[in-house]
Amino acid sequence: MKKNNRMTERELTVMKAIWSIGDDVTTSKIVKQLQEWYGEKLTPQAIGVYIEKLRRKGYIRVTKPDNYYKMYEPLLTQEEFMTQQVKSIAKFWNASTARYGIMALGGAEELTKEEAEELRRILDDFD
Repeated sequence: MKKNNRMTERELTVMKAIWSIGDDVTTSKIVKQLQEWYGEKLTPQAIGVYIEKLRRKGYIRVTKPDNYYKMYEPLLTQEEFMTQQVKSIAKFWNASTARYGIMALGGAEELTKEEAEELRRILDDFD
């Protein structure tokens, strides 16, 4: 991914759909996913515009394996992207990434029991 090529909100929405779909991502699958999530149907042409922007920014690879449908492959995982975002915010505010990570969770009082246990396991791994 090229440095300093931030995603717009709509590009991030398309990227989120790509991550969610997983394998064999096509324009029609993205259209369907976004319609299920948000109730809006973007045209394949509109998706194509966002796909091209994501490709140029280095977030996805576009292939045409069967010479018919274009397929989209993310070049970083959702977790890698989220980690980059937290680090970027922390660097901008000159603050701890741990603090911003906890803030992103909405505060400990809103965590489910399972989420709190997962957080404890992660913190224990640092010891």
